[in-house]
Amino acid sequence: MNLKLLAPIIAGTLVLSSSAFALQADDRMNAGETVYKKPTIENLLTNPAFENKGLGWSYWFANFKDDNAYVGRYRGRIATGSSHSISQMVVIPETGYYDLSAYIISPSNDAILSLTNMANEVLVSTEIKKSKKYKCTALKHIPLEQGEQLKVFFTGSDKGSVSVDNVTLSKSPKNKAPAFNQVIGFSVTEQSGLTAINKNSKTIEFHLPFGSDLENVQLGDITVSSGTSASLRAGDIVDFSQPVTIMLTDEKGRIEQWTATAVEKEKEVVVTSSNQKLEASFEWAIDKTRQFVMTGKHDLVNRDENNNDGSGTADYIPSYWAGYFDRTAFYSRDFLHQATGAKLAGLDNENFSMFKTFARHSTESRKWYTLWAVNFDGSPHTIDYKDDDWFVREVPAQFEFLEKAYEQYQWTGDKRYIEDEDLWRFYTKVLTDYITLHDLQDPNGIAEGYGGIFEGSATYNERGEFPIEAGDGIGSQYQATVAYAAMLEARGDDSDAELWQEKAQKLKDFFNQDWSIADPDKPLANYVNIVQKDGLRLNDFGKENSWFMPMKLITEPGERNNNYLDFISQNLGDGIGTTPEAPNNIEAYTYIPETYFPYNRNEEAWKWMQYIMDKKDLPHERPTQGTNGDYPEISFTFISNTVEGLMGIKPDAANNAVVTASHLTTDINWLSVDYLPMGEHELTIRHDGLTKTTLTNTSEKTLNWQAWFYGNYEVLNVDGVSMSAEHKSVNGQTVSYVEIPVGSNVTRVVER
Repeated sequence: MNLKLLAPIIAGTLVLSSSAFALQADDRMNAGETVYKKPTIENLLTNPAFENKGLGWSYWFANFKDDNAYVGRYRGRIATGSSHSISQMVVIPETGYYDLSAYIISPSNDAILSLTNMANEVLVSTEIKKSKKYKCTALKHIPLEQGEQLKVFFTGSDKGSVSVDNVTLSKSPKNKAPAFNQVIGFSVTEQSGLTAINKNSKTIEFHLPFGSDLENVQLGDITVSSGTSASLRAGDIVDFSQPVTIMLTDEKGRIEQWTATAVEKEKEVVVTSSNQKLEASFEWAIDKTRQFVMTGKHDLVNRDENNNDGSGTADYIPSYWAGYFDRTAFYSRDFLHQATGAKLAGLDNENFSMFKTFARHSTESRKWYTLWAVNFDGSPHTIDYKDDDWFVREVPAQFEFLEKAYEQYQWTGDKRYIEDEDLWRFYTKVLTDYITLHDLQDPNGIAEGYGGIFEGSATYNERGEFPIEAGDGIGSQYQATVAYAAMLEARGDDSDAELWQEKAQKLKDFFNQDWSIADPDKPLANYVNIVQKDGLRLNDFGKENSWFMPMKLITEPGERNNNYLDFISQNLGDGIGTTPEAPNNIEAYTYIPETYFPYNRNEEAWKWMQYIMDKKDLPHERPTQGTNGDYPEISFTFISNTVEGLMGIKPDAANNAVVTASHLTTDINWLSVDYLPMGEHELTIRHDGLTKTTLTNTSEKTLNWQAWFYGNYEVLNVDGVSMSAEHKSVNGQTVSYVEIPVGSNVTRVVER
């Protein structure tokens, strides 16, 4: 049945579901008093008046606000721009005619209310009329069939913001049931993502992973209208190398012709596993990162929770979201933590662009600090920058730029990371002039902070004290020094590389023998995590300035470090609200797997990966930015924690080498990653438990592979042949390994 554009209807008072807020006059109420009466018509929408922290809705350059609501406290608000939107997915429970309505304020006639399919293709829509006060816009008597998956979709206006409240989708009183002859549901085995079913154009589109055999696709499900038969049925093997025609015949013999098209996805990293939760979470994370890519767009700048429409529009540089989803910016701390996941998701151009942008913002007038937050056009984001003397800055980020840039070099082999003039100047200034300028209160070679975030914070922990030195700062400074030495070596400057290696070791020794000790009579006590301006040295739990120390490997492995990892675990408890010290922001927990995997404490690391996925659909602690999963760091770090953490993959692209070490837990029998990009190589790696690793080098160059297994084993089995194992200590853990070449398009297997 063809749907047509329906004119808006200004309706009277709506009666909503129990989760909505229907404002009505009660015969018994006093003058000026309003009450909420229990609604009598079922509304299919979740949280239709936005009262439950905006949950149930998806936002794009939009959010919910606690002012100027039609009823209740909250409203949906779409920022200026016709490409911006608020939407909600709904499944139709019963065949019939439906009415869709909402109370809306719009500055012009270009905003739209519509029903779309899952690919956001409009099925029926109406313009929202210009109004300075809330008016009801409605689509009446829309024929819908049980099982249809649709979206209620509001798009904004180029003339200003649009307010939305009291949205209703409910059955209309029209008695006659509509007749259908259509496809309602469609899926194939090994499908990636949702199916787009367009009832207007009678088309079906679905995606299959890269490399799928399109000529032999098994149909998983085809759901059609009641009384309709289809020319295909579940279980059929179909050739989808070309679009496929599906004939539908209803009970009266009427025929409809539909077209189904398979789209092979671009090559991307794919994870498969015996643990379906892990596999599904990784697929979610890869798909979610796509939402955050801003490259080539033209949109708002300086948008934030206080300035919802920003200060104007601009062309965006290659970049992606890193920070609160209601701020049009990438933040240094978030970006640095997301960069590896971004690389694995195929965002190499964006990574280099963002590194270079931050490097150029490090200037002498800013005492070699770079910016904390950058608009997607590369300019300073004004919520965190007022002038060169008053902007947000935090010591650990300065040093993480070196560490994370070197990690990009390890993954890509891209020499720009060690040769680009802007980047190299930035690295060098951070480890020289920057430290000199910020080591005046207690001169000891450790970069200092001066107070809160606008003065320059010594720590990432913005919710505690204001120390002059902190564990996350010194830990990050250590890793920056290690990375700088490695980059010098990669540049062929061996003498300077050796000098900086010595500096790194001296810094680590100073930390373990002096800086981190609160009481010389208690050398095994907790590490000092902050130093106050008055010299007071504290060794309590400071969140980031605690767990960053073992995470950055500045702590010496052994009893003290093991006890401290236990101490961190005790303070984290089981997550938000379970202990007085547990962080309230979900993104803080994304660091915890990286804290425990290096010490082979795999169950603890995996616990937090699962915790984050279990909480991703809940409202963020700052709900206006969306759900936990809408915070970009969640998806990007799940990717990196899977590949670098669970799979223990350590790349060295420039030297055509890789290390693997399984960190699988008891509930993950096997884990495989395909199409893994590493420089000029593409790899497939599979771990079977902790005992067997298989690596395929699907590239032209030979690869040098170190296959690690935790524990002390005299021999390892290589391709069925016993080979003497070598041994080393890695962060206090004994590792047995072999080092073998893997030729072009060759698969090799190592077992213990």
